[in-house]
Amino acid sequence: MREDRAMSWEQLQQCIMGKMRYLMRREAQVQASGSLFQVRVVGGSSLCSYLSPQDRRPLYHPAVDRALQFGGPGGPVHVKLVVEWDLTTKECLFGNIQEEVVEDAESVRMKQQLHQQQHSCTLSECFQLYTKEEQLAPDDAWRCHHCQVLQQGMVKISLWTLPDILIIHLKRFRQVGEQRHKLSTLVHFPLRGLDMAPHVAKRSRGSKWGPWRQPLPEEGQCNFLYDLYAVCNHHGSLHGGHYTAYCCNSLDGRWYSYDDSTVEPVMEEDISTRGAYILFYQRRN
Repeated sequence: MREDRAMSWEQLQQCIMGKMRYLMRREAQVQASGSLFQVRVVGGSSLCSYLSPQDRRPLYHPAVDRALQFGGPGGPVHVKLVVEWDLTTKECLFGNIQEEVVEDAESVRMKQQLHQQQHSCTLSECFQLYTKEEQLAPDDAWRCHHCQVLQQGMVKISLWTLPDILIIHLKRFRQVGEQRHKLSTLVHFPLRGLDMAPHVAKRSRGSKWGPWRQPLPEEGQCNFLYDLYAVCNHHGSLHGGHYTAYCCNSLDGRWYSYDDSTVEPVMEEDISTRGAYILFYQRRN
């Protein structure tokens, strides 16, 4: 149902009954006065999750606000309500129904399939998202030391220096409200020639350096190319899983799969999988 939150309990009850009228017995007469059932809000918290018929606007109940705040991804913002019937009222309206099957509309199934479909991306796109400019939220604003005015501008994360060994940790777990989910997005990453130059901050020659930093090398001496030599894979879910590894032998240049005590060759085209968790690169020079 798509309704206004300002509706009264009688209006809410009438809307619910209207959606279920095709299930009712023909001789049943429904009166909107009084309370025919209880309505429980799903999600957010198990405490005080029942809407009250005495509220002028029951959909403004704190339980609805919590459910909206902790709602999971997929589809428009929504709240799931469960209608709990008194057994006598239920049998009077619907008869003795042993099994009730309510089929979802085709649009609901298509939306679920679209949300469940696993998309893919490239490692370069991950870096672009990681280093893109972001608008600070009001809660994240910072106070200028000179004018004492809260600043809510754009911020950008840039890579200042690059190590000889570059370890990339892919985000595989996402927290939505009180729940955490395993992410299985396929990230395509290169085995050779990862170019980090586009993701390094452009520095001027007048930059000041502390005693623990080296001076900026000449542009021609910078080597931004990296080659992959190992991958850590995670299989399973948040509550339990298994780790394996792909490693490149520096002597023969071939890749091998390590799974507990089992070691066997693996093809290069099979290195990039949905289970890739941590990538290990080394600079070419």
